Amino acid sequence: FTYTDCNGQSYVWTYTYTISAPTVVLPANGTATVACVADATVPTAPVVNDNCGRPITPVMTVGADPVCTGDKVYTFTYTDCNGQAYVWTYTYTISAPTVVLPANGSSVVACVADATVPAAPVVNDNCGRPITPVMTETADPVCTGDKVYTFTYTDCNGQAYVWTYTYTISAPTV
Repeated sequence: FTYTDCNGQSYVWTYTYTISAPTVVLPANGTATVACVADATVPTAPVVNDNCGRPITPVMTVGADPVCTGDKVYTFTYTDCNGQAYVWTYTYTISAPTVVLPANGSSVVACVADATVPAAPVVNDNCGRPITPVMTETADPVCTGDKVYTFTYTDCNGQAYVWTYTYTISAPTV
C-alpha cells in the first residue's frame, strides 16, 4: 500500500503472504492376490488432491509380468505443483499354478509287443499354460509282469506331477 502525504511524499506499507508448499496425502498402497497374471488388471488410481483442492493426475508405470509366480506392480507417480513426487503402488501377488492330472491309466495285454507307448494326456495349468511331459519307461518284462510308462509334467514353478500308464502283460498261452 502506498500512502502519499499532502507534500507528495510516498510511504510504502506491505503485507506479505507466504504460500507454503502443498501437502499431499496418498492412501495406503493397494494389494491383491490372484491366480494368473492375466487377472492382474490395471487398478483404478486413487483420486488425489493437494491441501488446496488442486487435483493431481498420476503417471502410471507397469512392472514386468512374472514368468510364473511373483509380483506384478503398477506404480502411480503424483507430482504436485511444487515438483514434489509422491508414489502409490498396487501390487498383485501371482499365486503358484495348480495342475490337475487325470487318473493314471492301465490295461492288460497278451504280449509285451502290445504295450505300445500311450498318448500322453494334454495338460494345462490353471492359467491355461500347456505343460509338455517328459516320458520314461521301465524295461520290458521277460515274460509276464508290468510295463510302465511314466510322464512327468513340470509346471513353470518347478513343481513336478506324474502320470503313469501301466500295461500288465498276461501269462503266455500255449
